[in-house]
Amino acid sequence: MPFAYQDQQALSPAEVRTTKFPRHARTGHGYDVEQVDGFLRRIADALSGRIRVHPDEIRAVVFRRAGAGQRGYDPRPVDDFLTRVERQLRAGYVPPTGLRSGEDLIALKLPKASNGYDRIEVDAFLGRAAAALDGRTRMTASEVRNTRFSTTSGLRRGYRVQAVDALLDTLEQELRFRGR
Repeated sequence: MPFAYQDQQALSPAEVRTTKFPRHARTGHGYDVEQVDGFLRRIADALSGRIRVHPDEIRAVVFRRAGAGQRGYDPRPVDDFLTRVERQLRAGYVPPTGLRSGEDLIALKLPKASNGYDRIEVDAFLGRAAAALDGRTRMTASEVRNTRFSTTSGLRRGYRVQAVDALLDTLEQELRFRGR
C-alpha cells in the first residue's frame, strides 16, 4: 500500500511534461530553455518509472545560461519546482491517476488524425488494459511502456499519437501506483 506523501500535491509525469516557466525579463539571462525542458522530460520518465533519476541528480543539476538574444527561464521558479520534484522522488511516491476502473479508461475519447496510431490496435490494447484495471486480467507498467502501435496514413484515420502517448503515460503511472 502506498504511503502518505507529506508535501504539496504530488506531480504526475504529464504535469511535469507540460510545465512551462516564466521567462527572465532580460535577454541573455535565465536558464537555457531547451536544456531545462530536456531535463523535465527525464524527470517525467523517472516519475513514470521508465528510467531512474536519483534525487541527488536533481539537486546537483546546473543549467547553461540562455544564449545571447534569448530570454531563458527565470531561475527561481525552476529551482523551486526542482526542489518539489526532488522531495517527491526521494519519498518514492507515485501518485494515483483518475483511472479508477476499466470503465474510466474506455470512457475516454481519443482524438482522431489522418496520420496516427491504428485505431483497431489501440482499441484492442485499451480493452485489455480496462480488464486489467478491473482485476480481470494482469498487465504491468512495463507492458504499457513497451507497447507499440502501427501508424495509419491516407484514408484510414488513426488516433492522434500525442494523445495516445499521454494516455499510456497515465495508464503506466496508475499501474505503478497499484504496484504492478
